[in-house]
Amino acid sequence: MAAQWGKISMEFRNGRVFLIFLTGLAIWFAQPVFANKVRGIFSAQQSCPAFVSKNKSINPDNAQILAGNRYDIIEVTKPNPPAWYRIVLPRVNPQARWVSATCGQAQITGEDTGDNESGESDNNCNTAGQADSYVLALTWQPAFCETKPDKPECEIIDPDAYHAKHFALHGLWPNKKNCNKNYAFCGTVKKKKDEFCDYPAIQLDTASQASLAEVMPSVIAGSCLERHEWHKHGSCQENWSINEFFDLSADLVRQFNDSGMAYFMNRRINQKVRTEDFLNRLEAVLGSSARDRIKLNCNQQGMMVEIQLSLSGDLIAGADLEKLIMNAPVQEKSNCGEMFRVDRIGQ
Repeated sequence: MAAQWGKISMEFRNGRVFLIFLTGLAIWFAQPVFANKVRGIFSAQQSCPAFVSKNKSINPDNAQILAGNRYDIIEVTKPNPPAWYRIVLPRVNPQARWVSATCGQAQITGEDTGDNESGESDNNCNTAGQADSYVLALTWQPAFCETKPDKPECEIIDPDAYHAKHFALHGLWPNKKNCNKNYAFCGTVKKKKDEFCDYPAIQLDTASQASLAEVMPSVIAGSCLERHEWHKHGSCQENWSINEFFDLSADLVRQFNDSGMAYFMNRRINQKVRTEDFLNRLEAVLGSSARDRIKLNCNQQGMMVEIQLSLSGDLIAGADLEKLIMNAPVQEKSNCGEMFRVDRIGQ
C-alpha cells in the first residue's frame, strides 16, 4: 500500500512506515502505535516476570510481580483483549514493566491523557506526602507475646501495666490507594532492616518519649519498634515531625481504649468472646461505620492479637476518632471467625 505526493511516496513494509523518494531512497521510518495509555489495576494471580521489553524478553534484574499483589496499569497492547499490560512495579528501575495478561486480572478505569509515560511520579509507592488514608494498628499485647515470647517487651508482665488492660500501639500507617501494602520507606532508609535496632535511632523529647512509652511497651523494653515504625511508615507523611507523629499516634490509641473498648476487653480477660459482640460494642461507641472499617487478626490458638482500624486521609492532630472512621475506606475481612479469646498477661 502506498500514497504519493509529488516526488515522495509513503509505503508500509513489515509493519513500518517509510517515506521514499521516487528514486527509491528511504529517508524516514516510524513504528506504528501498538499500545494505548490507560489507567487501571492489575491483580496478580501468579508470580510472573516483569519485562522492560516484552518483545525481547528483557528483564535485567529478574523482577517479578507477586501473586496476590495489585499494580497500577499505565498501558495496554492492541487489539482487545490485550495480551500484555504495562504496570508500575515499585522499587525497581525502571518501574514501568510489561506483564502477560495470563498472569492475572485487569480492571481498566479509563484512559491516561497525561504525558507521564512511566507513571513513576504519580504512582511511586515510596514518595512521601501522597497518603490518601491511614491505618491505626493496635496490639492486644498478652496474645502477641504468646507468639513472640522472646521479645524484650514480653518480659513486662506487670498486671497493672497499661498494655495488660489496654490495646497497645503497633503503628500508624499512611496508606496510598493502589500501592496495597507497599507504601513505605519514603525517607533515607529504603528497605526493611533485619532487626529493628538496626534502623537509625530517632530522637524524641522527654514528654513525647514518656507518652509513647505508655502505649508502646517496646519503648520501655528497648526493642526499637518505634524506629521501624518511623522509618517504614512515619517517613511517608510530611505533616508532622517525629514528636508530633508519635504524639498523634498515642492520642489515637487512647481515644480507642477510652471509648469503652478497653473496658469491654478487661471484662472478658481469659474468656471467649463472640466476634459479633465485639463489633456491636465497637459500633455503639465509635459509630455505625466502624464495623466495616476494622480488621480483627487472631492467631492459630484463636486469640485476638491485633486490630487494624481504617482512618480517613484528613487526619490532623486532635481529630476525633469517630469522624476519622466515618470517612475512611472499608477494611479487609477479619480472620477471627465467630469467636476469639482474650488472653491474660503473663499467662
